[in-house]
Amino acid sequence: MTSTDQTRNLPTPRPPAERRIGSTTAAQDRLLARIHELGYHTARVLDEHVVGPHGQNLTVAEAQAKADLIDDLIELEQVRGSLRHRRVNRLTRVLTLLAVTIVDLPIMLWLASSVFNVDWSDPWGLPLAISVVISILATGGAATALHHLGHNMRQHKNHRRQLIWRDLSTGAKLSLVTVGLLVALMGVVMFVRVYTEGVLSGLSDLAVLLAVLVALVMVVSATLVFWTAFRDGSLEQDDLRHYSETVRPYLQAKRRYEDEAHELRCQYDLLRGRNAPTPAD
Repeated sequence: MTSTDQTRNLPTPRPPAERRIGSTTAAQDRLLARIHELGYHTARVLDEHVVGPHGQNLTVAEAQAKADLIDDLIELEQVRGSLRHRRVNRLTRVLTLLAVTIVDLPIMLWLASSVFNVDWSDPWGLPLAISVVISILATGGAATALHHLGHNMRQHKNHRRQLIWRDLSTGAKLSLVTVGLLVALMGVVMFVRVYTEGVLSGLSDLAVLLAVLVALVMVVSATLVFWTAFRDGSLEQDDLRHYSETVRPYLQAKRRYEDEAHELRCQYDLLRGRNAPTPAD
């Protein structure tokens, strides 16, 4: 064996432990600094200020605490059999919207077109445009008013999702009377107009039945809008929804900080264990 072969077979000298540790100390320091920075951001997230459902200034932690309190209250009442917080399902809301757009709007358009004498053999013109605008405004305005009144009346419903007249305040009674008058007015207008058109067409006997049918459809549709809004949840659920939507981005940010800090901490521990000096060093 030559001297060259002996030299080639010699073990490669290992660098001293101090050199290996020194080469990675900077990387460990950067990881540790980033971990501390993420910990600071995680702690600061809950101290950020948000606006509550009633305009109050709260921290994220306070808003989350209120959301938990309201959630516990709703759950307790539901366990006791209360129906006051129950939401209206999506199908009912869709059917209500369809009733307004498919039933109320065409009937209102027919009523407006008959008032402005739209000639359906040649309908295009100013009378039709006015009829369309008025029918949309009337239908949308009535539906919006009924929905708003029903939404505001939720605070007066009992645990069976009902209204007790004797327990209502004066303002609530006036609102309920307004709803009744609005619905009745829609039914009366439709009845009179359909009956008048039927009499002028020479169908006096059929006009009454048709007028009653159209008026009943309008009354049922308007009542459906009011009761859908009235039975849809509670004021507590509105507050809970506001708090939840407000704190959700902050909690997601907190979770991202925690996940990143955990990942970097694992890398730091792995790097520190890999560069620990061994007895052979």
